[in-house]
Amino acid sequence: MMWASRWCLLPVLWAALVWPTAACSAQAIDLSRWQYGESVTQYLQLLRDEGATEQLSSAMQSPEWENINVSVLQEGYREGAFWLRGQLRNDSPVPVTRWLAMGSARLQDVQLHLSEPLTAGVPGAGLRWQPPQVAGTKYASAQREVQGRTALFALTLAPGEQRTMVLRVAGSSVIELGVALWDPAVFREEEGRELAIQAFVIGIALVLVTYALIQGVEWRDRGSVLMAVWICSALLFILSFQGYLYLYLLPRGGMWLVRVPVTLGCLTTLLHLRMSYLLVSLDQLPRWERRWKRIYDVMSAALIVVTIWIAAGDFRATAPVANAIAATCYLMWAASMLHGWRHGLDNARLLAISFGLAWSAMWLKMLELNGLIAHGILPDWQFSTLFQLGLLGVASTMVVGRALQLHHKFEQMQWSVLSLRMREQFKLEQAVNHRTSELRAALEVADHARHSKNGFFTSISHDLRTPLTSILGFADMLQAAGGEQGRYGRIIVRSARHMLSMINDLIDYAHGDRMDLSQPRPLYVHGLLQTIGQEGAALARRQHNDFSLDVSPALPPVLRIDAPRLRRLLGNLLDNAAKYTREGSIRLEVGWQAAAVRSGTGVMEMRVSDTGSGIPLHYQASVFEPFERAGADRSQPGLGMGLALVRQWIQQMDGQIALQSQPGQGTVLTLQLPVALADEQDIARDDCREDSNTHPLIDGTGRRLLVVEDSSDIADLLVEQLEMLAFEVELYADGESAVARIMQTDKPAPALVLTDYLLPVAKGGEVLRATRQHLPGVPVLLLSATLRPPTDRPDDLAFDACLLKPVNFMELQETLARLLGLPLPQLGAALAGTVAAVGTVAAVAATSETTGDTAGQGPLPPQESLQQARVLIDSGAVSDLLDWGDALLQQHPQCAGFQSRVGQLLREGDLFAVEALVNTALEAVRAGK
Repeated sequence: MMWASRWCLLPVLWAALVWPTAACSAQAIDLSRWQYGESVTQYLQLLRDEGATEQLSSAMQSPEWENINVSVLQEGYREGAFWLRGQLRNDSPVPVTRWLAMGSARLQDVQLHLSEPLTAGVPGAGLRWQPPQVAGTKYASAQREVQGRTALFALTLAPGEQRTMVLRVAGSSVIELGVALWDPAVFREEEGRELAIQAFVIGIALVLVTYALIQGVEWRDRGSVLMAVWICSALLFILSFQGYLYLYLLPRGGMWLVRVPVTLGCLTTLLHLRMSYLLVSLDQLPRWERRWKRIYDVMSAALIVVTIWIAAGDFRATAPVANAIAATCYLMWAASMLHGWRHGLDNARLLAISFGLAWSAMWLKMLELNGLIAHGILPDWQFSTLFQLGLLGVASTMVVGRALQLHHKFEQMQWSVLSLRMREQFKLEQAVNHRTSELRAALEVADHARHSKNGFFTSISHDLRTPLTSILGFADMLQAAGGEQGRYGRIIVRSARHMLSMINDLIDYAHGDRMDLSQPRPLYVHGLLQTIGQEGAALARRQHNDFSLDVSPALPPVLRIDAPRLRRLLGNLLDNAAKYTREGSIRLEVGWQAAAVRSGTGVMEMRVSDTGSGIPLHYQASVFEPFERAGADRSQPGLGMGLALVRQWIQQMDGQIALQSQPGQGTVLTLQLPVALADEQDIARDDCREDSNTHPLIDGTGRRLLVVEDSSDIADLLVEQLEMLAFEVELYADGESAVARIMQTDKPAPALVLTDYLLPVAKGGEVLRATRQHLPGVPVLLLSATLRPPTDRPDDLAFDACLLKPVNFMELQETLARLLGLPLPQLGAALAGTVAAVGTVAAVAATSETTGDTAGQGPLPPQESLQQARVLIDSGAVSDLLDWGDALLQQHPQCAGFQSRVGQLLREGDLFAVEALVNTALEAVRAGK
């Protein structure tokens, strides 16, 4: 019986052992006894749900419930969920309402499951549950029944009522399981007291921020500005750590809110490090300036990386690392401040003392969050209080200290500036005296240089003008030959005169005249473009290129323009195109855009295009700079000044230049030049006369010419030139009177009609039609101001010939001779005489070889002197040749006859004869050796 009774007691013992784990055996919590925030965690049981997979029903039936023996349970950064359960009862005779508060404000997901009132039976059996209440940063504030910075739940029990409470806590933040019960009125009173303290602290902090910002901006002090930013960041960190940021600024909640406190903490630490390094001036420590800079740079880089990692990575994995790095950075900061204090850095002492309290609180909290010290040593509210007090201390101390420091520095700067000003004034007086004496000396040197320059340009002008004079003389002779040779001669004359004009401008500039002043004058622009086109064609032929000139019919015949400068502009561009184009094509296009706002002006658009090598893209931005040339340009002669001068000139004329180029396809340069319209009557008589040294070549005796020209200057010039050729001239100023004269059959018929096109009343086409009708067989010569004269009727007959204004006298004679069948002389006798003269000199020199008496004037110079003269002749240096002759006379007086003959030929500008004389003498000297 005894053994049977023992075996019967075994199930009872087993039930007694198992019951605490199967049902809530902890002491029930009487709500009426708790109202001042006392912890009730030790009266609850804990279930660890590692995978966060348990439901309420399965969790209640789990055998793994365990009792809690501490007021706050620190679980760290743990995955899964935690279940807390306990029994609630109300032993008072009145209903009781309490708020259940979780200690940490950073919990993400907290759910409260409250059963229906228990009636009888075993606790925990057959429970029915009310809908769960939610709290935490995961949920919006509107979803919570009780608003607060921490998780709050309202519990109301009737007298004698008993219920089961189950809490489920989950999230990525540090899990702090601390449960307290509050009377609602007491809780709100305590909350109001905390808010008042926070408002007071934040108000003082904002005042310090404002003062620091004003001080930083006024004094241009980066340290003060950085301090203001650090204080703001620290305030945001505390507000997020205590839950105020979620409660007042981010009430919509979200999973990302758990990252905000740690992210702001790392950012605050980073700003604190940079502020400390700047304010303390750790770079002034002897032998440690580079080490501390390297250490602070490494810490800053680590904090930046971990801040980004926290914001975008796995929070559970990165948060402990961030806390450890921040704690390490604060330890290194403390070491650096002590080091600076030891070496007498004032700000290091101020920072170490004022921030010591906040630094201690921050470091202890970092250790607690990483689980290195027990929880409860520094609760959240104590940490926040200590940190805020330390923040106010360091902010107020540093702001005031920095202000005093900057004020002292400002006073020192004022004294330094005053002292420096006095020293500089003394130095300035000495420098002025010294500079005055130097300027006097420099003025004397400059005056001497000016006289030397004038002498040099006087000499060089002679050297430059003398060869051009010879070129012009021979070109005039070629013009006299007529035909193709005459055309070439006219091109040479125009180019030589253009070069002579540039030389004159250069000499004038050297004497002090300005070359950059544009001098526009009315002129026949089509004639100018034809001349430029002839020069461009000659340039293009050098490397077997085709050349074309395309002038828009809309281009007015007379414009007010600076002809020499325009000729230089287009000449430079055509020369560049000819240099870098081989066996391709070069094109000059000229268009016209009439002004849209005011009449009388327009834009002349000139485009020079080629199919040459092109300009690489990376060189196009610099080709307009002086002495800049693309890589392909190095093989060509020049200094790289052409495009630079073009841009300078076009800008001085209020124009624009644009470049388009592709390597291997060619280059297009576009010039846009604003110009004013002009009238043919504005052209001066001298501008109409293109040449003045040409002699008559034909004889028009007995022939009558009918001239129709409305411009009086041009008409007078034509009459003068034609009468010089012995023609009889009838002049008419309009087309109507000319047509009337042509229709008069009783008067002598003219041999030729010479007419302008744009005439008053009746145009040149009417004159042509009347001539063809009433004077058949009489040729009609058109004088046009445009390359393509307009036609006013579709069936107009063609003119027999057309000359472009201004009329070249030689071209006029050739055209009249061709139309009237007059004879033209061949190559002029003057040219033959010149060649014969050169041959005579050579013959005389050759005759004197046998006697040693060149030119009949005595012995010959030594071979070295003659070779030196050869070099000077090849370079065209006339003045140097004259100096050579003077030196020869001093060194070798016996050669006075030879020196006299050379000087005479040089003064005549006959370098051919000088070259023949020197060559003959050199051969005679070599043969005599």
